[in-house]
Amino acid sequence: MSIETTSWYVLYTKARNGEKVADGLSGAGYKVCCPLQKVRRQWSDQMKIIEEPLFKGYLFTHAEEAKRNEVFNLPGTVRYRFRLIRPASGS
Repeated sequence: MSIETTSWYVLYTKARNGEKVADGLSGAGYKVCCPLQKVRRQWSDQMKIIEEPLFKGYLFTHAEEAKRNEVFNLPGTVRYRFRLIRPASGS
């Protein structure tokens, strides 16, 4: 029986850096989830439908416990979201 050593973690990013951080993590070999939603925005001369992050400033990354802190090598990452003194995660 093998024990799962990887978990999904909630990663907090700098404002408007979520998609850039997600692309960087994907390029580094991490599994990343940055859910997007389509929203309608009105500018002075036009209406557009754009995609923006569902959870602004947050994304989810799948990482091994030992490699969890390597994500901070990318610019735009701030910290992990914590719950009960440990990074918030789910298997």
